[in-house]
Amino acid sequence: MNNCPQNTSVIFNKLIVNAVEDTSGIFIGTNLAIGWSTYTKSNQGVGSVKNANISKALNIVNDQDMMDMPVEDSKSITMPADGEFQQHCEIAFQSVNALSVSNGSAIDIGENRQYGWSSVHKNNYGTGKNIGSNRLTSIANFIQDNDVIDAPAHLEGQRV
Repeated sequence: MNNCPQNTSVIFNKLIVNAVEDTSGIFIGTNLAIGWSTYTKSNQGVGSVKNANISKALNIVNDQDMMDMPVEDSKSITMPADGEFQQHCEIAFQSVNALSVSNGSAIDIGENRQYGWSSVHKNNYGTGKNIGSNRLTSIANFIQDNDVIDAPAHLEGQRV
């Protein structure tokens, strides 16, 4: 592997981020990302709600599995030799504002080397995410998730 030197120049007056959702990112600069993976399982009685009125609702999630969401993510990542990936990054910000950065997410600025970033996320919602202006009244959520094995994850790898 023979990578040329990379020069990056970024100038922002302002960076405003409303939301970075699960296992997502904003990457500004010189980035080297190898071997990323993500696994997500979500059960919802009612999905995401945006600018809504919901009244007198019963949300039921019944998720009884023998084995729920097994993940085996063994990987081998070959690292660049020292000096093979030369970076030079100049970044100027007056301000960075992030309102919400969720599970396993990132805002990375500058020179980034990220190897083997893995994320596993499982959730059960009676009512999913609420976005905007919502009015929810008289809501009952019932969640039954009696798995024998629930959300095992074995994320193991090696860097060579």
